[in-house]
Amino acid sequence: MQAPASSQENPTPRDGASIALFKDRKVLLVRRKHAPFAGLWSLPGGKAEGRETPRETACRELMEETGIESEIAGIVERVTVAAEAGGTGRRLTVFYGRPTGGSLRAGGDADAAEWVHLDDVEALSMTPGTIELIWIAAHRVRMS
Repeated sequence: MQAPASSQENPTPRDGASIALFKDRKVLLVRRKHAPFAGLWSLPGGKAEGRETPRETACRELMEETGIESEIAGIVERVTVAAEAGGTGRRLTVFYGRPTGGSLRAGGDADAAEWVHLDDVEALSMTPGTIELIWIAAHRVRMS
């Protein structure tokens, strides 16, 4: 009989948030600097700090990683992101919205931040599930 997995083998996912931000048929993407998924493109986002709400987390992470401020229009989806080997997964609330200010620059956990035309997103190496979230968010932002 096999012993149950310890909490270190299957750590509890941490809460976090990300945001799909759109302007002029472009989505704001970041290239991840650190594991998990270093070198892959993704939506700006990360883990919650302290007692932050998901909305506060999304706005803070967006500013840290891209220098851009936003207006959140709604929620795309709540997803669980599996971690790479040895890491902790994350429960993410994925928002969508439009920029309201700031100046684009990569920072925090991002080594690049770019507005990418929607026609070009599928050619990028992305974190798992990101392309699908972008298309859902693009549809919703167009409807709002």
